[in-house]
Amino acid sequence: MFLKFTKQFGKPICAALYAVFAYLAVKKKPLPLLTLLLLHGFEYLHVGREIAEKKRIGKVAGLLLCLCFGFTWWLPLRDE
Repeated sequence: MFLKFTKQFGKPICAALYAVFAYLAVKKKPLPLLTLLLLHGFEYLHVGREIAEKKRIGKVAGLLLCLCFGFTWWLPLRDE
């Protein structure tokens, strides 16, 4: 059920979070945006890079996908 939810709503939720956090960053509160970027960066190092290599996705593309969408891009691919 979680995987189905992730496939349908994960990317729009990530986009909405980035929009809210970018707005906060403009209002002189960059910590949420920086935290999100750091967490997604570590996620790429621990999981995203491996999934990208298995699925023959380039390193830069895998990093960008991880930074933009977090686990919502690699979770469905992991189970294939």
